[in-house]
Amino acid sequence: MNFDAERALLSCLREEDDDSYKGFAYALEQGITNSHFTDEGCKTWWNAIVEVEKEGKMGMIEVLQKVPKDFFSQYPNFNQEVLNAHEVPTFNKAKVATDELVKSRNFKVLHEIGENLTFSVQDANRSTDPIDLAVSAEKELQGLIKPKSSTLKGSDDLTSATIAEIRKTLSKGPARIEPNLPWLKQGLDGGFKDGHLVVVAARPSVGKTTLVLNFVHNAALQGKKTLFFSLEMKAEALWEKLGLIRSKEDDCGLPYKSSDSTLNGRNAEKLITHVEACRELPIFIDDFAAPSMSNIRSSARILHRKERLDCVVIDYLGLVRPDDSKMPREQQVAEISRMSKQLAKELNIPVFLICQLNRDSVKKGSEPQLHDLRESGQIEQDADVVLLLHRDLLGDKENVSIIVAKNRFGGVGHSKNRIKFLTKSQRFCENNNENTQGGIKHDK
Repeated sequence: MNFDAERALLSCLREEDDDSYKGFAYALEQGITNSHFTDEGCKTWWNAIVEVEKEGKMGMIEVLQKVPKDFFSQYPNFNQEVLNAHEVPTFNKAKVATDELVKSRNFKVLHEIGENLTFSVQDANRSTDPIDLAVSAEKELQGLIKPKSSTLKGSDDLTSATIAEIRKTLSKGPARIEPNLPWLKQGLDGGFKDGHLVVVAARPSVGKTTLVLNFVHNAALQGKKTLFFSLEMKAEALWEKLGLIRSKEDDCGLPYKSSDSTLNGRNAEKLITHVEACRELPIFIDDFAAPSMSNIRSSARILHRKERLDCVVIDYLGLVRPDDSKMPREQQVAEISRMSKQLAKELNIPVFLICQLNRDSVKKGSEPQLHDLRESGQIEQDADVVLLLHRDLLGDKENVSIIVAKNRFGGVGHSKNRIKFLTKSQRFCENNNENTQGGIKHDK
């Protein structure tokens, strides 16, 4: 085996940072276990990392609490030879070491299979069937060359997983994220499901970011964790908006940057109280400017391993930097859409992708439709649910419509005059008017 690869990998997992989490995640994806380590000190240290990571932690200080107290007495050179093998640990170094460990172990297994077959042939007698020896060797080889994909499942695994999902739905309900609007919650059979890509689209200044933030706030009150990629707004501005939603007071949105200093002070203190109430909400915001989908996917996977996220929000598609800037814009958008759907499936949680509609949807003066999604039909194809927001930009801001334009596993519909937007508290709520119409029509 390769001691250099063993110590190189462990050295790259010594910090409590993103690169260590990424390196560890990659190692697990490639099937690394303690059987890939031959050095007993490395094997013990790897087992401790696995235990620590299960608790959502990483780093040398945490690992030291899991190894035997006499560990460094048994392996006095471990710190120098192994943990400090890389002066500057990186994910790429961990990846190279992981690939080397996998290759080294596969060679070892292959050598053992060949050696066992040789011994079996040498020990064969007249009653031995050579075909039996070949079949036995083939089974061992099939174990070595089994598909690498961790998503490939046979009937046994599929049956168990499906039964587990059915029982999970019975115990926890059919939706991971429940919207704060009863009309929408009922129409979507409880809300937004695991593995779904939810596209929320509208023209600028209609309220698409705020609508999703309403969903996120409602989920947070239930203990659901969200990672919000805010590519347009600063994290603090988004958090201030969250404070308004948290207040549930229609007068809380009064300005605190006006020419009236007395009014400013009163409103600011009131808002600070509501922002303070958001301190314990399990919401994470990343406002890094113009990340690529690779950056977003990596950050989401890392935080998901640490926190077990319940949903991810990408606000918005138009500001995501393409991985390949040379591709035509339509292909770039299609790739971002596909990777968003992949992220939802990979983490098995809802992913909200906020988009803008074509300018034509405003020019024609009519309500938006699916084909108004900007720049790519791939978005419509990838999305499990598409919510379109509409209001007259020159009219009353409270009058807003939510259109369920696509629902892969249910019906579509229109809120009509059922929904209103309270601008001062940034909340979407339902009218109490008994004469409201609109609903979501389900296929029979």
